Amino acid sequence: MSTIDNVRNQDIELEFKDGFAETQILKDVYPDVKVYRGEVKAGNTAAPETYARAHQIIAFTDGKGYVTTPKKAFNITELSFFIAEPGQPFEIHAASDSDLIYTKFIVRLTDHDIEVYNDFHIVLPYFLPISQAQEYYQACKTPGTRNWTVLATKRLNRCLMGVVEAPNGGGTFEKGHPAVAQFNVILDKADMKFAVQGKGEVEQHPGDVSYVLAGLDHQLYADPGKCTHYIWFEHYVQEIGYIVTNPHF
Repeated sequence: MSTIDNVRNQDIELEFKDGFAETQILKDVYPDVKVYRGEVKAGNTAAPETYARAHQIIAFTDGKGYVTTPKKAFNITELSFFIAEPGQPFEIHAASDSDLIYTKFIVRLTDHDIEVYNDFHIVLPYFLPISQAQEYYQACKTPGTRNWTVLATKRLNRCLMGVVEAPNGGGTFEKGHPAVAQFNVILDKADMKFAVQGKGEVEQHPGDVSYVLAGLDHQLYADPGKCTHYIWFEHYVQEIGYIVTNPHF
């Protein structure tokens, strides 16, 4: 088992065709989620593959543009998140003067996941600019750290997502959470560190992506005067019964 699973932005290779490129990163670290880095060059449009049995959750981290579905369009002017409706097409349009860069999570849906989804889910397609996200508090973060919810528990099967920012040092020092595996996408302004179980500390800069095995303590933080800024994406590893219920019933 690797203690640190991390890919640096500078090591991600993109091969462009018609102004669009997408490549898988952090392969084989977790079976239910595939992670991709994509880019649409300024003035170009991309039509990513659709999946009937998977969620596509996209974090637009750099650039401007818009994303369209057959019925809706969403402007991308800041850090923004888009979740496609399974099996439905969508297009990503980069502004004429701005390349559009994103990280995408493709989450496999089991038969049980589909049953749960058909019973309850947020309305898709879903779009959220970070300025409209709900802020929350978490005790494992140092003073001055801010947190925003992008996707809350049970709103979309086993997926959760949020953003953390500590502009003046500090960040997250979290005990292992055995229920969920976690991916981290480092955002602009960040100059920070990542460690698991207090070991294997690696430098983290914008565009880097890391993975934390469920249950392991992990730290994402910056030295004083530097910035912590990242997206976390979590997935419940247990397919059935991942939300504890009252044992009397």
